[in-house]
Amino acid sequence: MVGVTASCAEESIMTSTARDSALSLADCRRLLRSVSVGRMVFTENALPALRPVTFAAVAGEVVIPADGAWWERFDGEFLAFEADGFDLSARNGWGVVVMGRATHLSFSDSVARFHGRTTVPWSIQPGTGHLVIDMERVTGRRVTLRAVDVE
Repeated sequence: MVGVTASCAEESIMTSTARDSALSLADCRRLLRSVSVGRMVFTENALPALRPVTFAAVAGEVVIPADGAWWERFDGEFLAFEADGFDLSARNGWGVVVMGRATHLSFSDSVARFHGRTTVPWSIQPGTGHLVIDMERVTGRRVTLRAVDVE
């Protein structure tokens, strides 16, 4: 992991009374570990693009299963990644954005790095690779949808 720059506030999501507030780095990491689907953000033909992906937040990295040659083009690129969670009945949620340099791991590199460990929630099948994004910058916010009086 490269040195993490956090612009998250030092308050905890559990103790914050603000309706919308920044999350601490610890809360950002904890919340990332609580979900398994997020969005990789990249550029495609000079336009911003998003791709929903499964992932694991492991030891200061976002690890994405990356089958196929399409993923190799991101090796060495600076990417963004976003994940969130919402409770519709409570009308609140959170969002975390990670930015960092990506490394594409081939099948053999993935086996060497992850085999026999509990660091990723997937089995590593022949041909499986991974895209690993270093958590160089992590930001997050807690959000609350305010109720609107309807008469």
